[in-house]
Amino acid sequence: MKDAKGATTRTITLQHARIWTADPARPFAHSITLRDGNIVALDAKPEGEVIDLGGRWVGPAFIDAHLHLTLGAATLAQCDLSGCSSRAQFESRISAHARALDDAGEHESWLVGFGWNEADWRADAPTRAWLAAAGTRPAVAWRMDQHSCVVNDAALAKLDTTPIEGGEIEREHGIFREQAAWKRVIPAIPTPSLAAKRASLAKACAHLHALGIASVGSMEYLCDIRDVFVPARNALTLRVHATVLDRAWPLDQPPELPQESSDFFRIVGLKSFADGTLGSRTAWMLDPYRDQPNTCGLSMEHTLRGELTAWMRCVQSLGLSPSIHAIGDRAARELLDAMDACADSPAPRFEHAQTLHPRDIPRLAGRFASMQPLHKADDARQALARLGHARIERFFAMRALLAHGARLAFGSDWPIVSPDPLLGIKAAVTGLDLDGRPFATAHSISTREALVAYTRTAAEMLDLPSGILAPGRAGDLVVLDRSPLEIDWTREMPMIDATIVAGRTTYDRASILPSF
Repeated sequence: MKDAKGATTRTITLQHARIWTADPARPFAHSITLRDGNIVALDAKPEGEVIDLGGRWVGPAFIDAHLHLTLGAATLAQCDLSGCSSRAQFESRISAHARALDDAGEHESWLVGFGWNEADWRADAPTRAWLAAAGTRPAVAWRMDQHSCVVNDAALAKLDTTPIEGGEIEREHGIFREQAAWKRVIPAIPTPSLAAKRASLAKACAHLHALGIASVGSMEYLCDIRDVFVPARNALTLRVHATVLDRAWPLDQPPELPQESSDFFRIVGLKSFADGTLGSRTAWMLDPYRDQPNTCGLSMEHTLRGELTAWMRCVQSLGLSPSIHAIGDRAARELLDAMDACADSPAPRFEHAQTLHPRDIPRLAGRFASMQPLHKADDARQALARLGHARIERFFAMRALLAHGARLAFGSDWPIVSPDPLLGIKAAVTGLDLDGRPFATAHSISTREALVAYTRTAAEMLDLPSGILAPGRAGDLVVLDRSPLEIDWTREMPMIDATIVAGRTTYDRASILPSF
């Protein structure tokens, strides 16, 4: 391979493979030929360098339709609190990370943790007392959904704790939720250097390639788009179609967006949040929470101000896709009303769609529902407490959405949960929660449907050149050790053997492409 974009001057044929193309016109093949980073033939006479895959399964490389690449990259160096099953374990990890920072000479650095979930220890959220091991350095620990956090006394002393619209602050516990977390806590945390961000981005790309991922739809702030992605656009190994997270702009003065793009980077949309999350009880519901009946959650941003339709039309006038976070069934209804009042193109993206009233599901026919099946496995552990039995039919209604013609595109929301597509497929197919218990399995879908959501439909939603294996499409492939279509996902999972992006090997666990 000749350059960082993955272009090649060689022709390569992969043969003796079990190829699933995701193309309804030709779903299966046994060999595939790549030239200059693109697919030129299926089941044709071998050309160029011939590589025998020994019966391995090949499909379109996975696409994560919704993640936060810069944020996920940053967590690779932060304190991982995911899976903590007790306060003692939480505090132990904080203590260990504080020592590691001291050992590295970072005595003034904030300690940043991520990934805790009170469902893991089946009790209340942590308080500032849980961060005592950080000592006098400021510390913040983000809930897994990144919609709430807890800070220690040293951080609290630096923060504005006056009331804020669309957010909640519990000063006595050190807890900040929604807009309070985003607009009060985040700006106070020192920003890493550009060199550190660029190094982290490279590590994150390698991490995702090892999971079979070639392309992502990433939610990014303009500062990172300008300073990190645009300069790296010709050197990226991961296709990044970005959605701009900056939202504090007047509707008559849209932000000035970078125009630079490449085969591996471009801006495709802008983002707004209609509500919060189920775990934090800030998702905007039609009816009160079962375990906190004094609230129906929160509306926020353009939805709170009654500007959602106008904002969506403004984004579409820029030739970009409006992307709207909506988790609660009330937020979903407000979003669908706004969609009805907007043009169909550029296509709006309904992000998350975790709870939907049955009468609203048919309204998604032909529309993109960008969902994260591993969120179902996580939130399932709290869904019954939050929603009650009567509303479980509204929770991740993937099968009903497909039955009514919705276009499901899957992602992870990394670093909220793991970006591993195989874990997402397992969650979508089996209905097992993170504790291994079946939940709302009537909403589960087939393996083929899950694969389509991680490939073809995700590519259609993000306007990517990949997603199916057919002549003329990008040479983005994943190689698995066995067929995901022929296993029992409750008992086993395939392994990623290799990932190919634009004809270039970006991951090769099994050393099956030695000269590629």
